[in-house]
Parts: sequence; C-alpha cells; structure tokens
Amino acid sequence: MTDTDKPSLTVISGGKGKPATSGKLTSRQEAFAIGLSEGLTNSEAYRRAYGAENMKPSTIHVESCKLAKHPKVEQRLQAILEEKRGRNSMLTEKQSERVWRNVWRLAEGDGVPPSVQQAALALAAKMAGMLTEQVKIENVSASSTELERELMERLQRLTA
Repeated sequence: MTDTDKPSLTVISGGKGKPATSGKLTSRQEAFAIGLSEGLTNSEAYRRAYGAENMKPSTIHVESCKLAKHPKVEQRLQAILEEKRGRNSMLTEKQSERVWRNVWRLAEGDGVPPSVQQAALALAAKMAGMLTEQVKIENVSASSTELERELMERLQRLTA
C-alpha cells in the first residue's frame, strides 16, 4: 500500500485562534507528528509510524529528516504542541491557584506553628518571584601555573 492509497486525515484546528489548515496527512504522517510531539527523535518517530524494522538506520535517518521538514507535518506538529501547551498551562494555573490558597491558609492560620507560617511565607515569596537564587558563572581562562598557584593559596587558607 502506498501513501496515496492510505486514508488521510484532515487537520481541523490550527490551535488557539489560528485558522484551520486544509492540508491532509496520511495516518502514518499523523503518527510521525504525534511521535515527535511526545519527544521522540525523528528516527524513533519514523520507526514507530512506518514500522521500519527492515530498513537500514541511514535510510531511516534520511527519510525521517525529509518527513520532519515536510510543511504539512511541521504545521501539524506545531498544532499538536500548541494544544499540549494550552492544556498544560490550564492545569498549571489551576494547580497554582490551589497551592496559593493552601500556602496562605498556612501562613495566616490560627494555631499554625510559627515555623510553619515562616516556611509558608518563604514559599509564597519564591512563588511570586521575590526570592530567586542567582548563580554566577565566570569563565576564566588561565595558564596551568596560575591555576596551580590559586589552588595552593586556597589549600593554605583551608588548612590555616
């Protein structure tokens, strides 16, 4: 059975407020796009969608790269990812609201130990972005003699 003989799927929705696409995908192209949206590599998604057990890895790689660049597959993948983002953000908002209510209940509750109130307030501040950890990474290039000297100084300070 060739790709033209296979049943095709019509993409109905392009996601949040986007126009529907009129492009048709085969069931295998749809399966490939779904595989990519689940985090599979091009080759893994191709193997799963096309049952490519008897194909050489190099052939699978070439064909999967071509398919991933197909405009209709790319468009469908973006639509799937946007739908997932929409579902995840809704869940996150609901969960965040529930967490906020519980945190404030602990922070303001009567009979709640002060240590729990303090921890709840610290958590609320972190959630609000008021407390952030900053990590400063400095990329310094130095010669081996400079590094050795610096290590020796640090060792001396530790042993002193």
